[in-house]
Amino acid sequence: MKIIRKKHLPVFLMCAGVLLANAAVSTAAATVPNDPDTFLTFLEKYVPEDAVSATAYYAAVDPGGNKTTYAEWLFETGFIGNPSDYSSTGPFSYRTGADVTTVIHQNVADLGFIRVVSTRCEPSCDNPNPNIYSVIENYPSFDDAADRTNRLASVTMEWASAADGSNPSDKFVTFYAYTGGDSRNQTNSAGDLIPFQPNLDGRGEKAIPGLCNTCHGGAPRKLKKDGSYAENGDTGALFLPMDLDNFVFDTRSGLTRAEQETEYKKTNQMVLITHRGTKDDDEVAGISRLPAGHELIEGWYGGTGMPDPTFHGEFVPPGWLPPAAPVDAKELYLEAVAPACRSCHVQQKRALDFATYEGFMVFEDAHKELVLRIECGLDNDSKSRNNKADNQAVMPLALVTFNKFWESNEVNVFKDHIGVVNCDDL
Repeated sequence: MKIIRKKHLPVFLMCAGVLLANAAVSTAAATVPNDPDTFLTFLEKYVPEDAVSATAYYAAVDPGGNKTTYAEWLFETGFIGNPSDYSSTGPFSYRTGADVTTVIHQNVADLGFIRVVSTRCEPSCDNPNPNIYSVIENYPSFDDAADRTNRLASVTMEWASAADGSNPSDKFVTFYAYTGGDSRNQTNSAGDLIPFQPNLDGRGEKAIPGLCNTCHGGAPRKLKKDGSYAENGDTGALFLPMDLDNFVFDTRSGLTRAEQETEYKKTNQMVLITHRGTKDDDEVAGISRLPAGHELIEGWYGGTGMPDPTFHGEFVPPGWLPPAAPVDAKELYLEAVAPACRSCHVQQKRALDFATYEGFMVFEDAHKELVLRIECGLDNDSKSRNNKADNQAVMPLALVTFNKFWESNEVNVFKDHIGVVNCDDL
């Protein structure tokens, strides 16, 4: 099959690539280039997001205003029996059972926070089409996470049908963000009460849902003419698979990786529900395959049915192995694509999910332009994003990931397989 290398990749669908924390640092690692400060935002698909769009979004996903506080969200999604049962500190043990998981780790591969993550199915995970609810509490230290003190923010997700009752069997992901003080609102510099806009990397506040879409897939939507949010708030997002190799764990009893393996597998089984699909032909790779997230989660646990009890991060999708790919493609996948791109790209559409070697390499020129070209310096063209002409499109789209990519060996492996950019030719 002849593969046509595409020169331009729709940048807004490329994820932040936030999986570089476990990379071994190379003595030959490149200097971190100056960045254009476009992290955690959508490129080449300019959809303005602010307090107005966030308010419209929440009106679509929570029209009754029943989840304006964190306690209300926990109650409405079944984690607690009454809002008064909520406590801002102490162990997260509001609900236990076969259909609820709670894990604690530091995801050093994206934003670096220590996270308490609790997920549950309703009415059960054995239901053919359950609702899934998940909350991530972010903390500065493991001590804080264990005691749930000094919380930075809570971000919650729902896999449920539209709030207006339409299409009850059609589930999609919605997001909520709550301050460390458990409110969905904050006061801006003018003294106005507006939806909470988290500042996740010190580079400024950004609105929900687009902030989440950058890695969870999909994209924020423009408001309709009447000011309402389109598609009942469905932005096409998915839950993120739990990649244990990107986590750091506490050493105290109950919080080690080994002691939490069972909970992580159960969590990944819940995440799989949002990625489930059937095999379809991949014309670029010339194979038939499952959706990337479905294939990946099952692959981590031994294949169909997830028979293995523990996570195996060395899994390589068939599309990256012979005969679908050259022998050395495995190195590119395990040492660059998996740690640098995979976590977010598995939420993307098939053309951008990077589940095959050919599907990745078809964008060879775009990889050079978006990932490596910045080494030649920033483009100082005067056109601005407000004019829908972002000329500083750069990947990865997360500050921590961007820095780690250039400080680690991943950039060298990437260049070995993709090539380098000749700055004199620009």
